Amino acid sequence: MIVHFTTSKQDIKVEYENIAKIAGVVKGLGHTFAREWWDDEYKRAQTGDVVSELDWKKINEENMGALARADVVIIEATGKTFSVGFQLANAIQQKKPTLVLTKNNSLAGTFGSGISSDFVRFANYGNDEDTAKAIGDFLRDNTIDTKDMRFNFFINRPIYNYLRWASFKTGKTKAEILRELVEREIENKEP
Repeated sequence: MIVHFTTSKQDIKVEYENIAKIAGVVKGLGHTFAREWWDDEYKRAQTGDVVSELDWKKINEENMGALARADVVIIEATGKTFSVGFQLANAIQQKKPTLVLTKNNSLAGTFGSGISSDFVRFANYGNDEDTAKAIGDFLRDNTIDTKDMRFNFFINRPIYNYLRWASFKTGKTKAEILRELVEREIENKEP
C-alpha cells in the first residue's frame, strides 16, 4: 500500500528518531510512501535554515498530491500544527483511513481527539513494540485486498436513465445495481 506520512516540521530535530522509527515500521511491513520528506527536512533543520522561510505553497501542493496518491494516512500528532490538522481534515474528506499517533499517552487535547469518524483511528506509542503494533494493526486492517475498490465510470444518458429507474424501483444504489450486473456476468463466464 501507499502511505502518506506527516508530522510537524517544527520539531524535526527532536522528533527525527521517532519519525525514522515509524517510517522503518511501515517499510518493514512492505509498504511504500507517497512522499519521503523527513530525511531532507532533518538535514535542512540541522543546517539552521528557518522553517518560516520555506516555500509553504510548494510544500502544501506536495502534501496534497501525496495525500491524493495514498491508500492510507499516518499522522504523528504529538506536535500540534495547523498543517497536520489540515491534512487530517483532507484525509477524512477524501475518506482515507487515517492513523493518528501520539507519543507516550499525549492523545488528550490533540487537535483530532474530538473527531468521530470511521476513517480515523487514534493510538499512543512509545516503545518499539507499541509503535510496531499500532502501525501493523492499522495497515493490516486497511489492506486494499480486504476493501471494496472505487473508480470513475463514465456512462451515456440511456445507461444513466436506466440506472436511475432501476435504483428507484429496487431501492438499491446505482453502484449496487452495476456491481450485481458485473457479478452475474462473471458467474456466467466461469467454466
